[in-house]
Amino acid sequence: MTKISNGKNIEAGAPHWIEWITGAVSGIIVVGVIVWIGKDGFLDRDTSPNLHGKVVQIEERSDGFQVLFSIENASSATASQVKILGEIREQGSVLESKETILDYVPGHSKAAGGLIFRQNPTGRELEVRATAFSEP
Repeated sequence: MTKISNGKNIEAGAPHWIEWITGAVSGIIVVGVIVWIGKDGFLDRDTSPNLHGKVVQIEERSDGFQVLFSIENASSATASQVKILGEIREQGSVLESKETILDYVPGHSKAAGGLIFRQNPTGRELEVRATAFSEP
């Protein structure tokens, strides 16, 4: 319903400058989001995950040594059921290995977890890497 004040329609006046700025900023945001999504849809041709492991922290626990790690997916493709292998090596031979599974590593993202070793990995070669995954 149109509001009337002193016999005049108050909605028929010129828009306030704040309305113009709000409309312009909103329009720029909408166009930017459409361009960003369109770019990902047309230019991103990743067909499989690109997974890299990194040791974040080693902590001594009562039942061994806890190795916290992160797995980064540099691709836009998502990986599920990512099998992680951690190995402690010394002079080329594997002293101890542990495995775990991460449920989900999204594209352009990270997931984290932990492995518990009986031997101290400090001062030895410690490698954490993804060995298998499924496509969701």
